Amino acid sequence: MTDKKLRTGLILLIGSLGLFQPLSVDPYMPNISNIARDLNVEAALIGQNLTLLTLGVSIGLLVAGPLSDAVGRRKPVLFAVAGYAFTSIATIFVSNFETFFALRAFQGFFAACAAVVANAMLRDLYKGLQLIKAIARSMLLMGTAWFLGPVFGSVLQSFTNWRGLGGILASIAVLLLILVFFKLPDTMSFEDRTKTSTKEVAKGFLRLLKDRVFLGLVLIQIAISVSLYGYLSLSTFIYSNAYQVLPTQVGFCLAINSLCSYTGAQLGAALSRKFKPQYVLLGTLVLGISAGLGLVLSAIAHWPFVVFSVILALFVMSFGSSITPLLGLAMDSHPYEAGTAAAVVQFAGTFAATLAGSLYAVLDHDTSLGLGFTIVGFLSLGVIFMFTIVRPNRLELMK
Repeated sequence: MTDKKLRTGLILLIGSLGLFQPLSVDPYMPNISNIARDLNVEAALIGQNLTLLTLGVSIGLLVAGPLSDAVGRRKPVLFAVAGYAFTSIATIFVSNFETFFALRAFQGFFAACAAVVANAMLRDLYKGLQLIKAIARSMLLMGTAWFLGPVFGSVLQSFTNWRGLGGILASIAVLLLILVFFKLPDTMSFEDRTKTSTKEVAKGFLRLLKDRVFLGLVLIQIAISVSLYGYLSLSTFIYSNAYQVLPTQVGFCLAINSLCSYTGAQLGAALSRKFKPQYVLLGTLVLGISAGLGLVLSAIAHWPFVVFSVILALFVMSFGSSITPLLGLAMDSHPYEAGTAAAVVQFAGTFAATLAGSLYAVLDHDTSLGLGFTIVGFLSLGVIFMFTIVRPNRLELMK
């Protein structure tokens, strides 16, 4: 079913299901050194928890996307939100890094389940440019977690420790679970649901990957995600090592960047309604490459902190701007497999970032040189994929 009129309240409730992924990342980043000290391990080891989180996200996407196409959207959402609440409570009681890593993977799993089904619900309700507008509107609430999360992570240190974060996240999840239970309908009709057999799920994946445009968008998502997770893995170290930013201030720096990403998401949606989304996506890749080159030059020429910060903010803005046109293009032509389509796009990016975990570990943590080269290299591949596979000039106009 599709609506012609955007229902803001329903869209915001759906968008709130995407809160858990940024809340699983940003508040923890300023607390890496505190977690390491508490668990009696090196900070660099705890820094790798992001890899476990993305592994959980990857598995969650593969499970929840096709499952929601088969059984509807409501049941997977309730399962995901309840699971996230339980896992977050469990983080309060961990005594070693192995258990912490396992729970981080489960947090990623349940967060991804909720987020991917949310995207599919938007495709159930809207199509074309209305879908892009709905995605942007859903991020009005979800996006606040991008810039409030890092600030919260820094402020958290003044009134509780990192374990308290688990209790706070669990409380948010329980509140949302109540709202979803009473207020969120199933947006997918029984007639539109697909078969649940493994064979049918595999066929669904193959149908998507045989779509040339969709495959190209998946590859572009991989390029963007590897670049983004490079930023997430390295930025806190660069702030501390290159510019001596205090741990309590890192969260505020990350919050400014996340605000730029949030702004970029709204900008990308607005531009996609005025210009073809494929060209907006291309522009975001070019902006990201320019920012990557700036980070390389910043490291070589020892540019001041303000210049580095502006360049990094531009990169994060380019990422935010890519979200709405890419997801809109990927899901619009697959209305009955929207869950699987969203899952494939997001899985490809997060799984590639997981595999790139060893790359992030060996990159320069003292300057922005390694991060800059990573961004330039992978986003340049994205531009190549755009012209050789997606072929933007051949796509039909979205209405």
